[in-house]
Amino acid sequence: MIKHALLLASVSAVLLVIGFRMPTAQGADPCHRTEFQTEMVKAACTNGGQAAAKDAMKAFNKDKNIKSCNQCHAKLAPNYELKDDALKQFKDLGGQ
Repeated sequence: MIKHALLLASVSAVLLVIGFRMPTAQGADPCHRTEFQTEMVKAACTNGGQAAAKDAMKAFNKDKNIKSCNQCHAKLAPNYELKDDALKQFKDLGGQ
């Protein structure tokens, strides 16, 4: 019983330390957009800033076999400007 309590205390301490070191949405680079037309990017920006949005889009692209970010973006970092048909492409591929 004491071993279980010590193990639980050790795990809790490690998780607490990791929690303090994990970046938060406030500590991450914020997204440049303030208005969102997709739920996926809005959620990613809210929860993890620009890095999370980029990771979400990379996963979407991989899932949909899109080879280049430039298919939808006119320019990449820092503002990731969209092409005129980017939202249509996103929705046609099942994005919301």
